[in-house]
Amino acid sequence: MKNLILITLLVFSVVFVNAQDQKKTKKEKKAEREAQAIEQTKKLIEAQSWQFDARQMIPAKGQSRSLTTSYNVVLKDNKVDSYLPYFGTAYSAPYGGTESPMIFKSDAENYSITDGKKGNKIVKFNAKNKNDNVIYTFTISTNGSASLSVSSTNRQNISYYGTLVPVEEKEE
Repeated sequence: MKNLILITLLVFSVVFVNAQDQKKTKKEKKAEREAQAIEQTKKLIEAQSWQFDARQMIPAKGQSRSLTTSYNVVLKDNKVDSYLPYFGTAYSAPYGGTESPMIFKSDAENYSITDGKKGNKIVKFNAKNKNDNVIYTFTISTNGSASLSVSSTNRQNISYYGTLVPVEEKEE
């Protein structure tokens, strides 16, 4: 009987120690993934070549909306390719315009990177769509999550939340 109790205790202790070792490795794996995300974000910002994938939009008035379709802003070679939806008030708009004013390709002008709070980076640049000047202000956290605030001359401001990822190469 004593041997049975002793063997049972031995088995449980081995299982318990093994479970503790697995927790450490999970923590180590998580720390490693976070370190890789931080390094990737840093490299993307320094290279000035990245893609912002929008997951949620917040109009100046109204409710926020989750974005189920792939919307993004690509910055590469000092050019911006913006493909974002827009909801808000237009102070002036072209007659019969039905396309989002946030869908355009243009040069990124006055590009600047500054340090924000808690290690965040603030990336700001101007771009011109068909008939408006828009200012993009990205607040990028160290792990790659980002928010985008877009201000415009002819429209209400709008914000987006998403992540910073490497540029996807498109086949044309």
